Amino acid sequence: MLSNAPIGLFPDMEYQGETIDDIKGKPLFIYTDGLNEAENLELQQFGEDRLLGILQQTPFSSPRQLIDQMTRQVELHRNGAEPNDDLTMLCLCCYA
Repeated sequence: MLSNAPIGLFPDMEYQGETIDDIKGKPLFIYTDGLNEAENLELQQFGEDRLLGILQQTPFSSPRQLIDQMTRQVELHRNGAEPNDDLTMLCLCCYA
């Protein structure tokens, strides 16, 4: 996906748009930077590579299962560190 500034940060900014041809039967996972930038006690970030690895290695059974798995993994990574940012995740699967 194309990188854009956060929505609402610059009122007159024109955003780069994208379309996805067909996601029927496939999960769509959307998250805020509080996931990939989550830090552990050593200030190491969760990171895109770890996130992609989890997505690739986790068999998908439902949106809830994926959100729960990602939540567990980020908590394991934090290893007791307080969240350094807000974290929002959304997973949808379109069957029709």
